[in-house]
Amino acid sequence: MIRFISIVVLTFALGLVVLGAITTWLEQGRRRYQGIALVVVGLLVGAAYGFLGSRFSVAVFRRLIVLVDLPALMITAFTYTAGVGVGVALAAGLFLWATGRFRDRVERTIAALVLLGVLVALVATFLAVALSAP
Repeated sequence: MIRFISIVVLTFALGLVVLGAITTWLEQGRRRYQGIALVVVGLLVGAAYGFLGSRFSVAVFRRLIVLVDLPALMITAFTYTAGVGVGVALAAGLFLWATGRFRDRVERTIAALVLLGVLVALVATFLAVALSAP
């Protein structure tokens, strides 16, 4: 059960970061601050949960709070999420192409979303690996 909870919490944090970055990119003026707030909250949630499963948790609480190999778990979760995402993107792209709704703007937006998601996933994975290293 702790593995499921870990995946939910860390995927939630990743979702906040990605959606916050998209909000920051698309909005203008004061609404950009909402995107920045989402990114900050996502990073705080991910970092705090990563802390609970790291060696630093032992120093503060004298035990590990989350007894899961977070880097291995998140690599597995990212792999499955990427697989599902690629499958859905292929199906959506085929649908948009077949219906004639695939335009230049949609293409650039999808490409930016995919690149941003991959970047955030890589950064979160490296953060998890760094925090869990003995």
